Amino acid sequence: MKNQLYPFSFYDILSASPIGFLVCGSHDEILPNADPECFYANNAAHQLTGVSDFEGFTLKSICGAHFDFNTLRENNSLNFQFNKSGIWCKIDKSVIDEEYNLYTLTDISAEKNVEAQLAYLQKLSAEAEETMEFGSWIWDIQNARYEWTEGMYKLMGYGPESLPIEKLSSATFKKNIHPDDVALISEKLKNVLSYTDAYILEFRIIAEDGEEKYLYVRGHNSIDEITGHNISIGTAFNVTTLREIQSELERKVKDLNKSNEDLEEFAYVASHDLQEPLRKIISFGERLESKTKDILDKEQEVYLSRILSATRRMQKMINNLLEFSRVTSSSNVFEPTDLNDILGSTLSDLEVTIQQKQAVLKIDKLPVIDANPTQMSQLFINLISNSLKFTKPDTAPVISLQVKELTVSEALKRKMPVEKKYIKITLKDNGIGFSNENASRIFTIFQRLRGRSEFEGAGIGLSVCKKVVESHHGIIEAFGIPDQGATFEIILPVSQN
Repeated sequence: MKNQLYPFSFYDILSASPIGFLVCGSHDEILPNADPECFYANNAAHQLTGVSDFEGFTLKSICGAHFDFNTLRENNSLNFQFNKSGIWCKIDKSVIDEEYNLYTLTDISAEKNVEAQLAYLQKLSAEAEETMEFGSWIWDIQNARYEWTEGMYKLMGYGPESLPIEKLSSATFKKNIHPDDVALISEKLKNVLSYTDAYILEFRIIAEDGEEKYLYVRGHNSIDEITGHNISIGTAFNVTTLREIQSELERKVKDLNKSNEDLEEFAYVASHDLQEPLRKIISFGERLESKTKDILDKEQEVYLSRILSATRRMQKMINNLLEFSRVTSSSNVFEPTDLNDILGSTLSDLEVTIQQKQAVLKIDKLPVIDANPTQMSQLFINLISNSLKFTKPDTAPVISLQVKELTVSEALKRKMPVEKKYIKITLKDNGIGFSNENASRIFTIFQRLRGRSEFEGAGIGLSVCKKVVESHHGIIEAFGIPDQGATFEIILPVSQN
């Protein structure tokens, strides 16, 4: 009823309310199986239930046969989703008088959506924990209260039903730690509050099912926003498989290193031991050639010449093998090395060949890097010798050597650590070149792309270059164009730290 002070009625208030109001008969209190008829519904009740006209409707016809009347009678409250509207509501029952009950409908769809999302996230988290074999916990240090996720229960070999949360304690956790690791972990956990940063622990446990596992634990300290207590939050990962793989790899690497050492020692010793008989063959062969040059016929001279030629080639190959072995076996002791000094000595050694070939060299100023000077000398002398050797007839060799700092994008492209600083040395010539299809082959020991009759050599120089660069944790690549030249790119870290 309207009046001058309030120009609206009680029904206007009910109609404007976002809360639904249903007034139904109360004779269901007397006859529990009866279905009370509805006498009044405001606008919100229409929207929330999805029913436009309540005339002749009962509570059961509105809510459906699956509506739980017993819970509503016992608790006077119930969460329910209406079929027609799909809206979740909290239904509260209030007694108006002996004949009528008021049912208040409050929209709780937002809360239900949050619950559904939370349940979905919890399901995803549980699946992730099971797949990746990890679990998490919260430890209230002040009242020694623990909470474990489902994954933590599984890691420790328990089921949530077999170890209720109220029984979780430090003793529970320590009981499963491997006896050999108990003292270490107990000592570290004593001072857990002193850790200002994240703390990391790795230890073994014996789960309740008897399985031994390696756990990698990462945790940090915080303050509970509700209780104000000091808490420690952490995650434990089962790294048993990783540790087994690591142990197996370490064993294989150890065996491989031992095998490589034995092979390198064998190659070095064998090469040294082969030098003496070869020197004798060459020495006596040359004497024989000198004393019989007027006696032997043409065929005999050819045979003797081929014997000496093959022996000298064998001697050169052994010397090359020794050079290759020295790169492999030399200790990687790095020191600040001025590459300009190394290159200067190299060009001095090659001075005669450079003059004979009338070679033109264009060289940038090189930096100082951490390197093995002897190996750097081997690198430069083999690369430049290679360019001086594989030249085109009647064409003066032009060799350029440029250096620049490697960009971050180039480091990322080559999957190199970007926190390090690198230089890129580019050596380019105008020689006979090669097809890029053969680029990887030229670094293989004794691999030759040209016949021995065309160019001398055992095919070992570039193999030495590759070994030197790799021992310096760098990369060497080759690019070629037939009859136009070859390009070598060497990437080296400035510092070996």
